[in-house]
Amino acid sequence: MATRLNLKLSPSAAALALLFAAPAWAQTTTPSQSLQGVTVTAKAAPVLDIDRTDVGGFGQTLAKTPQSITVLGADLLAATASSSLSQAIKLDASLADSYNTTGYVEGLSVRGFLLDAGTNFLRNGLPISNYAPIAMENKERVEVLKGVAGLQSGVSAPGGLVNFVTKTPQRDAFTTVAVGADGNGGSKVHLDSNTGWGATGVRVNLVAEDLHTVFDRADGKREFASVALATNLAPGTEISADLEYHHKKQPSVPGLGLLDTNSDGVADTLPASNYSRLNLNNQSWSQPFEATSTNAQFAIDHQINADWKARLGLGTQRTVIQDRLAFPDGCSTGPNYVYPGLCANGDVDVYDYRSENEARSTWAWDAKLQGKLSALGVQHRVSLDLSGRNANTELNPTQAYNWAGTTNINTPVALPGDGSALDLNTNSRERALDASASLVSDLTNSVQSFVGLRSSRLTRSSARSDGSRAVAFEQTVTTPWAGLSWSPVASTMLYASWGQGVELEAVPNRPNKFVNAGQVLPALKSEQTELGVKWQAHPRVLVSAAAFNIDKPFADDQATVSGIPLRVAGGKTARHRGVELSAVGQMDTQLSLQASLTLLDAKYTAAVDPSLVGQQVTNVPKTKASLFADYKIAAVSGLSISGLLTSESGKAVTADGAVALPAAWQLDAGLRYQNRLTGKATQWSLNVENLTDRNYWREAPTQYWGGTYLFPSTPRTVRARVTVEF
Repeated sequence: MATRLNLKLSPSAAALALLFAAPAWAQTTTPSQSLQGVTVTAKAAPVLDIDRTDVGGFGQTLAKTPQSITVLGADLLAATASSSLSQAIKLDASLADSYNTTGYVEGLSVRGFLLDAGTNFLRNGLPISNYAPIAMENKERVEVLKGVAGLQSGVSAPGGLVNFVTKTPQRDAFTTVAVGADGNGGSKVHLDSNTGWGATGVRVNLVAEDLHTVFDRADGKREFASVALATNLAPGTEISADLEYHHKKQPSVPGLGLLDTNSDGVADTLPASNYSRLNLNNQSWSQPFEATSTNAQFAIDHQINADWKARLGLGTQRTVIQDRLAFPDGCSTGPNYVYPGLCANGDVDVYDYRSENEARSTWAWDAKLQGKLSALGVQHRVSLDLSGRNANTELNPTQAYNWAGTTNINTPVALPGDGSALDLNTNSRERALDASASLVSDLTNSVQSFVGLRSSRLTRSSARSDGSRAVAFEQTVTTPWAGLSWSPVASTMLYASWGQGVELEAVPNRPNKFVNAGQVLPALKSEQTELGVKWQAHPRVLVSAAAFNIDKPFADDQATVSGIPLRVAGGKTARHRGVELSAVGQMDTQLSLQASLTLLDAKYTAAVDPSLVGQQVTNVPKTKASLFADYKIAAVSGLSISGLLTSESGKAVTADGAVALPAAWQLDAGLRYQNRLTGKATQWSLNVENLTDRNYWREAPTQYWGGTYLFPSTPRTVRARVTVEF
């Protein structure tokens, strides 16, 4: 495929570039001297210097934390031109896509488990939802705690916990302006400015982007703005605030399904890869997916004395989504109706789906006390936490989901739209109050123990928009965690840990679908054991290995004599066993490395349907590897080359394992040059995603309603960027 690089800026991007071409105002004042310093041009290279995180909750360095944690810093994201979550997660082999496609919200699975959009995501340690696209430009790092996170987040899916940490004001004033373009004709301008108003540090990020893709009728745009403030109210007391706005408007590209090649009503054949660039959401009446999200967070940090500190945080988030799509799903033109999938000749039914003004709001607060004490001759680090969360979903009274006709993947057909909103929506409320405590004890000079407990009180309610089918319930759950570490030498730590997570579920209140419609099911507890070792190979390189076992129960449907199934808690159980290996850091002054390998055996160990027992969990590879390397060319000062190689084994597409995606690999490459232009520090970057233009099916998630969809690899895409520091 021919690749071109269009450096023409859109009107909005050009205007932003001119507006910030000479941001001298950013240098007029000096931020508070207590803020941490940063050298922006140095951080533009992947220095991989993060040695501790917030997501684990124990306050230890990564080398001394008995948990598997991945950190993707802003320097690493910049070096790989990762501007979205799905691009960033290629940097760790334990992370994977989940229904990630152009123009839509991006999901994530960890250790083979899909994260819950409402409970598995944090922003600066406070709960947020993942129902809208996430902007990466103001993120200092993305922290991922892998495995059960019941101690850290209470009720959540067992795969892990994602914490987006935003950029904060720094000591030294600076302004960087980055102008970029890609080979599809897209363009972006990004300003990152750090200054001060008296004793208050201010960090501003502004973005304007035009989005262009290889898909027909899938171009869009986005705008982003954020402000971070920090100041000292008194010695030892700092107050901070973080505000952001993000708007994205772009048609989403639906996935394809399997083909029913023998017309028996069962789709069981992968389509040819030449369909992977097809967009069936290209009807004349197709409207873009649109999301507007706002976040506001405030925090007070107080150092009580040398041993104790306190933090109070408050956050709110609101998202409004226009979810619209010409949705291809199933086929009614063959001898037998096909669902999910397509008919043998490529026919597929299309539905006009429109869900307007989906409003979701989240309020969260967290009060934390941390400190040190001595008891029974042992030093302890204590953390006490009380937190709360409220999440509301307010939808339009009705949505549209109307059959529009049948099109064909070989010869697409123009169909009439029908936006009649006739289907009732369901609104929901959720409130959680959590209390947790953890204790880290130095049992000897080389042995530490870690114990923690969280109790969560959850209240949920939902009802159709006409007031019918109301469901409400309350449950209290407790999730413990314990670990033990041993450091035979200062550079090496071995650890063992055990923990529980919990998920709550009510049967959908649809009497025509479930015998026990609306019933609240008993809480389902996941359980994890993990053994690991961490070796600080030298001060800038951390090598880790972990072996884990996670058992997760699911609700499942039992047949009844009425023909309507009974949904039961714990009807099936998945066991995910695996080994993770990683090496991260600067090998020497020239070579930076982020490498990981995951071996994962994810199978059902129990199920209502006995044929599922022993089957591989769908859309989860057994083997996955990721290798990123950045090398500074000694002969040319300021010149670096980088590469990202990812590889994975095949994934099961169908529950019986009869259909699988082939093994796949992809190579991305980058070139970066730093110099001074008219006295300004300047960085020139060129990145190529999918350098060899490999065309393959990237993932095949099965959704909760039973549909299975295929999503393609990103075609070769060239991205160029120039960043100037003022």
